[in-house]
Amino acid sequence: MIPTHHPLTAKDLSPIGVVATILGFAGFTLCLWLLVWIGLDREGRMKRPFKWIAVMLVVSFAVMLWGLVKA
Repeated sequence: MIPTHHPLTAKDLSPIGVVATILGFAGFTLCLWLLVWIGLDREGRMKRPFKWIAVMLVVSFAVMLWGLVKA
């Protein structure tokens, strides 16, 4: 529990958690963009070679959440 007399500052954050959060967010954004613009056909079905993008989307989201917890 954080004492109320000591406000949370940037130096209280874990550098590994911050880096993991930033990398996870960048990966999530990139994978989401690729999935929408390249991985879907006109009917909205996922193209077969781009299923790895959906897997990477979930992995990068998990890394982002892990980084938030660690930070």
